[in-house]
Formats: sequence, C-alpha cells, structure tokens
Amino acid sequence: MAARAPFILASVVALLASSAVLQFGPLSPMVHSEPRVDFADEVLPILATNCLRCHGGVREMAGLNLSDEASVRSVLRSGHRAVVEGKPSQSELLTRISTSDLDERMPPDGAGLSQSEVATIRRWIAEGAAWGTHWAFAPRVSLEQPAKTGAASPLHPRWPRNDLDRFVLAGLDAANLKPAPEASAETLVRRVALDLTGLPPDDALRAAYLADPSDAGYARLVESLLASPAYGERFARIWLDLARYADTQGYEKDGRREIWPWRDWVVNALNSDMPYDDFAVRLLAGDLLPNATDDDRVATAFHRNTLTNTEGGTDNEEFRMAAVFDRVSTTWQSFMGVTFQCVQCHGHPYEPIAQREYYEFLSYLNQTADTDRDDDAPRLAVERSGVKTSVPVMVELSEAERRRTHRLERGAWTAPAEEVLPALPRFLFGAGVAPIGRLAMAERLASADNPLFARVAANRAWETLFGRGIVETSEDFGAMGSGASDRALLDHLAGVLVAREFSMKALLREIVLSATYRQASEVSPAAIARDPDNRRWSRAPRLRLEAEQVRDTALAVSGLLSRKMGGPPVMPPQPEGVWQVVYSGDAWNTSPGEDRYRRAIYTFLRRSSPYPSFIAFDATSRETCTVRRIRTNTPLAALVTLNDPVYLEAAQALAISVRQHHDDTIAVRAMLERALGRTARAEEVDRLVELVTSERARYAERTELARTLAGLAAHDSTDLARDAALVAAANAILNADDFLTRS
Repeated sequence: MAARAPFILASVVALLASSAVLQFGPLSPMVHSEPRVDFADEVLPILATNCLRCHGGVREMAGLNLSDEASVRSVLRSGHRAVVEGKPSQSELLTRISTSDLDERMPPDGAGLSQSEVATIRRWIAEGAAWGTHWAFAPRVSLEQPAKTGAASPLHPRWPRNDLDRFVLAGLDAANLKPAPEASAETLVRRVALDLTGLPPDDALRAAYLADPSDAGYARLVESLLASPAYGERFARIWLDLARYADTQGYEKDGRREIWPWRDWVVNALNSDMPYDDFAVRLLAGDLLPNATDDDRVATAFHRNTLTNTEGGTDNEEFRMAAVFDRVSTTWQSFMGVTFQCVQCHGHPYEPIAQREYYEFLSYLNQTADTDRDDDAPRLAVERSGVKTSVPVMVELSEAERRRTHRLERGAWTAPAEEVLPALPRFLFGAGVAPIGRLAMAERLASADNPLFARVAANRAWETLFGRGIVETSEDFGAMGSGASDRALLDHLAGVLVAREFSMKALLREIVLSATYRQASEVSPAAIARDPDNRRWSRAPRLRLEAEQVRDTALAVSGLLSRKMGGPPVMPPQPEGVWQVVYSGDAWNTSPGEDRYRRAIYTFLRRSSPYPSFIAFDATSRETCTVRRIRTNTPLAALVTLNDPVYLEAAQALAISVRQHHDDTIAVRAMLERALGRTARAEEVDRLVELVTSERARYAERTELARTLAGLAAHDSTDLARDAALVAAANAILNADDFLTRS
C-alpha cells in the first residue's frame, strides 16, 4: 500500500484541480483562499436550526420557504428577494439576520445568529448562492481511494483488517486516538453469537472457537452463526418492530388477528439471505410480481399489520384512510429514514417536500382492497408448520375499481382538494417519468440508484451491532437528524451492500470480521477525554441486551430454551390481572410443555396489553412503526429479572444443573461460567459462596419457603435448604451486569 501513496496523492490533487475548473471555469475572476461554502453542510444547518420553523414548509411566513430553492430566489410579497445571487447587500435574508434593529432582526427571539453564522451566509451569497442537496439525499460516490489512503496510517499501519477499518482508523488518527486492544476470545465468542443469533454460544460452539481463536477459527465461527436458523429469528425482531407486527388488531376492542405466517415468512427470508432489494419489493408489492406465489403474497402482510378498528359506529372509510396514512409513514420510515408523515397535513417543515407530493406517493398505496374489517379481509389461506390458517394480504383493485386520490386539506379525509396522480417525491427521485403502479414504485424505492435505500439499511446493520447508528437518529436522516458521525464510513458500508448484490449476511460479515468490531470495551483515559461518547469507535460499546435477548439468554443458559420454530404465537407465564379484555372472554392461557420456553419472538403480543417483562426492557406495543428502541435503565427492569416467573424458573433450572457438585465453590463457579460465558473471577465466586452459605442457613429454618424457591428440585431434594440457596445464587447471577450486558 505504501508504494501507491504518491499515485494516490497525485490523483487527489488532480481531482481537486478538475473540481475547481468545473465550478469556477479556467478564467474565473473569483479567487478564494478557502473552499467555497457548501450549502448542504454549512448553510442548511443554520437555516434548519434558526429559520425553518417559521419559513419552512409548514408556515411559510411572508411567503418564504427557505427549504425551497424557487421560493428563496423569487420575489416575495414585500417586493424583496431573500437571496440575490452574488449580491449580499440586495439579499433580504442577509439584511434581516445581520441588522441591529431588534424589531426587524430575524429570528425575532433569542440572541440571533452568531457572527460566524452571518458571515457564512454572506459568503455563500457572494459566491453565487449555489443550492445543494442534503448529504443523505445525494448520490453515493466511489470511496476506494480514501479507503486505501487510510491503510497507510502512520500510527497503526497493521491494525486494519478490511476497508471498513481504514475509514475508522482515519477518524481515530485525526483525533489522535488509538484503537482498543482486541477483546478476549471468551468475550468475542459471546458478543458475536448474541449479535448474530440473539443467543449466547452453545457449549460446542464456544469450545470449538476457544480451541482455535485464530482468524480462521473466528471466520468459521461467524459462518456457523450466519448459517444458524437463530440468525433469522434474531433479525426478524427488528422487522417486527418496523412492520408494527402484533397478534391483535389494536384500538380499544383489540381483537385477535391471525398474521403469524408473515412473521415466519420474514424469518425464512432472512435465513435464506434473500437480497435486501428483493425483500423490500416483496414486502411492498409481492402480490404484483409476475407469477406471484403464495409466499410472495404473504410477504405483503407487512402492510396489513396496520391497526384495524372493528368497533360499532365507526366510519370504514375514515379508518381505511388511517391505515393508508400509516402505510405511507411505515414505508418511508422503514426503507428511507425520512419523517415523511409530516407532509400529510402541510409541506415538510425542514425538507424540500411539498404536501402534494405526499398524496402523489400515497396514491400508490391507495389502490388496495380493504373490506369486511371484522376479519381483516382480504385473506389468503395458507399452511405452515402443519397449521392451516389465513393471513391478511394486499390485493390490488381492478382497473374499474381504482380510487381517485386527492390532496387533503390539512390532512383531513373529509376535505379533499385537487386530484393527484401517482409520483415519487422530486427531492430524491427527480422530475422524470413517474413509476406506474405499486410494483414499479417498490422497485424504484429498492433500487441501487436510490441513495437512501442502501444507506438506511447499512446504518441499521451498524446500529444493531454497535448499539448506535452512524446516523444516530436512524428514523431521521434529514436536516434535523443527528447527521452522520462518519459519512465516508456509511457510504462505504452502503457500497458493500450494493456490491454484494444486497446480501445482508455479506454486510454483517464485513462488519463482524473487522478489527473495529473485535475491539475490547475497556476505556482508556485518552478515549474518555477525546471521544467520551465513542463517536470515533475507539472501543467496543457495552450494551444492555434487548428485551427479547434478556429472556432468551436466561432460558438458554439454564437449558430450558425450546428451539422449536414457527407457528402460532405462544403464551409464556405472565402476572395475573394484566389482561383486562372488555369485549370478550379472551384470556391469557399459559402455554404447556416446551411452548412455555420458546424464543421471545413467538410470544403473543396484544397491542393494548403487551407482554409486561418486554416493556420493562424497552420493547413497544407495536401500534406504530418503531425504527429505534431507546435503551433505558429503571428499577422495573431489575424487578422483572428478580421476580418474573420466567427468570425464577431459569434460575431454578440453572441451579439444578449444578447441584451434583457437592462443593459449593465448584457449583457456583459452574453457574457463573455457563451464564457469563467466561472464566469466573475468584472474588465473584467467593461472594456467591458466601451468599449460598447464608441463604442455606436461613432456608434451613423456613422449609416451605425453601420448597417454593427450589421449585422442580424440591420433589427429590436431599438438601432442600442448599437447593434453595443455589437458586438464590443463580438468580443473583442472572441479574448481574455481565449477564445482562453484551460485552
């Protein structure tokens, strides 16, 4: 790589020189000692923060919308122009933000813009006020040269394992940081197993890797995890949140809904590594594919997960339109990372999206049959896992039945305005010929030419593995989002996804094989000082497990977890009185046998009464599309893992598995190492042995309490007090930070 450095440097210089000629021309009289102001990076953030709340798509005070180029350059009602290209003194925008007259100054409240912000806008206007596209909406560019340049890091030339690392290392070098050492083999095998399958590694997998923790051994470990059926179950959880999947219809009545075949379709599609673009097209328009199969039609239940109101006295058209609004929002949130729902009632406050464009897009999703709301018709009869059922699917209206779509004043379904025809928003797709029909729309959305499609998917993959996306606000890539902590890295990952023909497994493989992913989570004083929030990825993050992972991991290490896949949802134990069903005698009937211990993804989810232990760990009711769960830390979570029947039974099973060890030290060490996936520390073992000793003495005098706590062990126990004490120790282990945390 070092031999190529002079050529790379020459190429970069030539590229910059050609860029200057293109922008200014060879004889341009304008000479600047600093780069031209970039509208998207420097001007738009100033306008978004200070101006667009009054002069954006919602209010357009004085007839000015600063998110719209035509409005910015046009003559306003006052006779002024906000921006006159090349003439700051004639630009009313600059006059208003720089005046000392508080009655005239904009914005009217607060301290106004800073001197540097005013100077930036003045220079932008003087340079010609070139408009620009927000980075997330701009086409991706080839980043091969910067990736290779990063490999020549003078500080850590041997650290990168792939191009991803070269982008990260460039940021570390710029901040004078060094990457953390590689995590221990014990840490790494548990981390990557939890990340790729949602489960800790089983004994055989762990032993195989620890016997050969080489690069080749790690690569084999990753391949086995990607090939595991548990992979699809783990990543399906994300899509159940996005699709607002639930086993009931929502609203007050919240009747049951048979839609679990769609959940199984997602698991199977992910396990087969269906290309992400094909996956998206099937979710949005699988019923319209040539020679569509029943599987293709089941995929479209993605948009039949909308809430359905079956109460008496409601207007079917009102709630049909509510469902269509929800489908529009979910499509854009899931695949595009844009807050498109804002445009239902008015122009977008911060993005260049007109209200009319919202309804032009809505027209694509307004031509499906939604009838007989009591049973979610139309439905498709299917058989999976030996169970016959029917699932609500999307069915396109015939040409004779097609609806007219109108822009709705203020988003009210009772206030139609002009009729609109199907089209995609021009801020992203341009003003070319609009796709005809829902299938063509889906294919255009899922195209490699759509810069947001791959970026959003790549960011979601990174967020899943690192706990925070490169764009932290993964629900909002726009002007008011967090922005990207490393745009080059994000575009590299998006490029990997496209180049690997939209294989999500290939993208995840690229990430988990990197040196960046393999770092330890220990924090150096320098990293705390220079990178306190780990924006440069100078170490691996410590992440509390997701709600479903907490439960599944407890069941897995205790030996209780059932690996049965698919089929109708199950009802594991939950506290009495949680369900209060008004409209029927429906009840929570705890599932018998192994169904009691199935993975969390198969737990019955009632929207008006979600499974309570999941809610304590930040799961949602799935009434709307959830792009990002925000991790919280409250006493409720600890109360769940200490007292919920699932975790008590897991503690009992874990204790039973070691009671044959008559030495308490050996028994405690065995529980610790099985639960935490690492060698137990002497101080941990000593503390837990003390707990077993004290609890054993206490339970010796409280036989019935000991019998209750010992659970399954009680019927054949030769030392009831010890068995109960071991359960108490197991319960403490399942509440340890190292158990509930990924690293």
